[in-house]
Amino acid sequence: MLRVMRHVLGLDLGSSSAKVGLFTLDGHCARITNVSYPTSEPQPGFREQDPRLWWDAVVSGIREVTSAVRLNDILAVGTSGHISSQTFVDRNGAPLRPALTFQDRRAWSEVEELHSDFTREELAIQLGIDLPPAASWPLPRLLWFKKHEPKTLERAHLLLQAKDSVNFRLTGEFATDASSNRGIVDFSSDTVAESVLSKLGLPAHLMPRICGPAEVIGRVCRKAASETGLPAGIPVVAGWNDLNASALGNGCVDDGDAFDITGTSDHLGVVSCVSHWVPELMCAPYLPGKRLFYGVTSNGGGSLAWYKGAFSKSVEELICLAESAPAGSDSLLFLPYLDGERSPIWDARACGAFVGIQSLHGEAHFVRAILEGVAFSLRQILDLVDQDAGNLTEPIVISGGAARSGSWNQIKANVWARPAAVTENLDSAGLGAAMLAAVAAGEYRDCETAARGMARLRARYTVDPGLAARYEQFYRVYCELYPALKNCMARLCEDRLKEAGSACLVKPQ
Repeated sequence: MLRVMRHVLGLDLGSSSAKVGLFTLDGHCARITNVSYPTSEPQPGFREQDPRLWWDAVVSGIREVTSAVRLNDILAVGTSGHISSQTFVDRNGAPLRPALTFQDRRAWSEVEELHSDFTREELAIQLGIDLPPAASWPLPRLLWFKKHEPKTLERAHLLLQAKDSVNFRLTGEFATDASSNRGIVDFSSDTVAESVLSKLGLPAHLMPRICGPAEVIGRVCRKAASETGLPAGIPVVAGWNDLNASALGNGCVDDGDAFDITGTSDHLGVVSCVSHWVPELMCAPYLPGKRLFYGVTSNGGGSLAWYKGAFSKSVEELICLAESAPAGSDSLLFLPYLDGERSPIWDARACGAFVGIQSLHGEAHFVRAILEGVAFSLRQILDLVDQDAGNLTEPIVISGGAARSGSWNQIKANVWARPAAVTENLDSAGLGAAMLAAVAAGEYRDCETAARGMARLRARYTVDPGLAARYEQFYRVYCELYPALKNCMARLCEDRLKEAGSACLVKPQ
């Protein structure tokens, strides 16, 4: 039995599972659980999830982690979640259709349509943020629904993110935060970008009320209490997108603090007190007076998960294999573009590739090449961040599921030629959500003080100069691969989609 002390609950709605953590007010994880849910692919390029499964996973997770504590000692609930997970709901909060995940590429042609009405610069002025062209942003997707599923738009009462859907089930209240809705909110006023929506012929009523991430939106209602076992009346905050929550959970709150947040995709960037405008990257609102300047590779941990699923291996087996191969995988390189790619190329038609295969290569080489390929992809982002921001604080703080692998962390440090460190709580998004709850409960003055009081590092990885120099040679070759293969990738992608008869035909850029 855990000794009696006060806790906060952190819920993280990831792209493949819900993580539910019970945290003490000094940041120690009392208990945590991970409940997965499936992603369906009804057509090539389409990726969807059933929002009801998010709630089922959260209920299961809450009941498990709270089974050994006094429920009255839980002060508040915080949430975080993956964004670009648009969920249309009716007035009762019931989903009208499956939610689209960030990996869904069906709206790529609508990206072109959007930019025929607005230049990228005009859109950045209207939204208060510069967003690289991608099919995952809300505006292209709303245009897709306007064209292909107009009845969904007609019937929709609101458009929610994953965490907002769960928060509604917890409280009966519709609410969201501004940062989780980049691409549809005007960040200069934290209001819906009505002028943009109006020009595109899209409804402006779909956003719920916008609150601060640590603002209490409601309390656990009786129905949710009976399902989860939580006492009715516990305050629930609006929460944040998983990137912001993870950066907070990493303890990255000062100018120059650098992070690598691993998951299905990997986010690498820095906290900055100034705005940056780099076409391949994003600079999004974070804490007051601060922004997150970052890029994201779409298949970070997802690359290893793909290999694991395709060849029925455990992660432990794969890491052991990778450790048996030499650095550089005997000149075998991997491009991790399994579902297209975001930073730095923003190409939905890009596809994965192993380059340099020879008869000497065995399975260990392929697995290590995957780990190195993700590190090279992140290095491209790091170089762009460093060129524009500079003065990155060391070490780069790594969190998320892939951070469990010390071998992968060491590869990253050597590829980046920068020391790295791993957080004590690898589920930094859940911890960040718990920090928001702690602020709402009055235990900390603000998010910065919560991060300093609750975040800790567990292990550090120094750079091996010899391996860093060797990786530098392979990195230069890696950077040449995508430009050389881009047109071939596009032709293969279009051929695959036509063969499948998909409605999601990606138009040439």
